[in-house]
Amino acid sequence: MQQYAPSTPREDPPKFVAVDLDGTVVDYKHVEFTRPTRPVIEALAAVRDAGVPVAVVTGRAVWGARRTADDLELDDGFASASHGASEYDLTARELSHQTELDPRPAVEALMAADDSVEFAVAWDMEGWYHTKGFKRDFEAQWAGQISLDDLVDRPTSRIVARVEAAGGNNIGRQCPNALRLAETAALDAADYHVEVGFNGWIDVGPPGVTKATGLARIAGNYGVSSADTVVFGDAHNDLTMFGWAGYAVAMGQAAPEVRSAADEVAPPVWDDGVAHVLRRWF
Repeated sequence: MQQYAPSTPREDPPKFVAVDLDGTVVDYKHVEFTRPTRPVIEALAAVRDAGVPVAVVTGRAVWGARRTADDLELDDGFASASHGASEYDLTARELSHQTELDPRPAVEALMAADDSVEFAVAWDMEGWYHTKGFKRDFEAQWAGQISLDDLVDRPTSRIVARVEAAGGNNIGRQCPNALRLAETAALDAADYHVEVGFNGWIDVGPPGVTKATGLARIAGNYGVSSADTVVFGDAHNDLTMFGWAGYAVAMGQAAPEVRSAADEVAPPVWDDGVAHVLRRWF
């Protein structure tokens, strides 16, 4: 895949670094147990040794974010998960912030649009609770099967709706079937934030809550401005934090529209692109 050098590369080291997980510091496998490489771990260690905080900002649920943050040897700071709805304190080893939604209206609208849709829901650190037909074709922290009535009866930080994925390799691209479902259900942005994934997934979160809001919350903990923040990402759900941060780096295998929104394109995840860029400053 074609790479390019930025026309005006950032020269000064950032004061805050934030990284997405899947497709950025670990390869795509749609599992929570994929391990980062040693060069990426060491590059992030060099950032922290320079006194610059590192944060994880991911669409994963909080327990999956914690798992890979541990693999990255990040034993302090914060991980923002579920597209900004959950925040985990890596020092205290506990949830430090969470925003919730009422799942019932969203579930009803999605089912009216396609009665084949299945659901999973995240409750605190418990794991994924899911309806009977939800396809569990990836390793994760599974909490158990529940009825649809039970699923809609409790506030949550995140709902996942899933339909059969479109054929072909959609990794890094939004699934056409999921896009169609999201468009038909037409959830009001005043009530929900919707992110369409690549594998028949639709993530539904609280309104106005995105990776950018999760990132900004963590930056505020350190008193760091957006201008002094560098972010790394690969997918459409990273575009909000690309817009917030002073300098955005897209991974080389990202979709064209994601790469074009970045200030710089790194080598792809399988070539340790995050480490390649960070070595310029640290």
